[in-house]
Amino acid sequence: MQFSDGLPYKLKEDNTPVTDIDLLIETFLRNSIEQRFPDHSITGEEFSDKICDSAYKWIVDPIDGTLSLTRGVPLFGVLVGVLDQQEPLFGCARFPLLGNKLIVGNGEIAFENGTIIHCSKNSELNEALILTTDERRVASSKYKKNWQHLTKSTGHLRSWGDCYGYYLVCSGKAHAMLDIDLKPCDILPLIPIIKGAGCEIIELKEPYRDIIVCSKDVFSEVLNFF
Repeated sequence: MQFSDGLPYKLKEDNTPVTDIDLLIETFLRNSIEQRFPDHSITGEEFSDKICDSAYKWIVDPIDGTLSLTRGVPLFGVLVGVLDQQEPLFGCARFPLLGNKLIVGNGEIAFENGTIIHCSKNSELNEALILTTDERRVASSKYKKNWQHLTKSTGHLRSWGDCYGYYLVCSGKAHAMLDIDLKPCDILPLIPIIKGAGCEIIELKEPYRDIIVCSKDVFSEVLNFF
């Protein structure tokens, strides 16, 4: 058991942290889903999959950004999504420490607390804000040179990552987000929001393993770097 700012956590086999909060939230969400949809499958971050003979599968990430949680950074969220025949159908992201903000999408439209959101439409790449969750991981990946060339051509680079970074792109506050080595629960609940907000997705490694999410105004330029 380790502590950071008074919040205890453990390290999992992949060296990422997990807290009791992660476990409690996922348990609550799984129980809620099972009560309402007992014949649906469920895949979560912290517990074994529940596999049923159904076209529908729920994807749960109780805390996307647990490292932020353990450090007292409020840029983490709770992700829940539904797949239909393995295709993302609906997704939502809740940001508990950012006014309990709720972002939802169905692939056609996306909302922030009931108001439609859309990606940026009129920005140039040299003015754009580019994001990633872990720049060190990108710098040690096969995308290192591509990433360096891209970031040199953009206006701003920050590591406001995890689900919060995707929210920034979807709401027009940022313009591109690169993530690699994603697990299904990290990204599948966000796909209907990303598409609903009008963003483009560049799959560097399928399915949604290594991706770039872009606003339409910088998509073609970003794509040229990869």
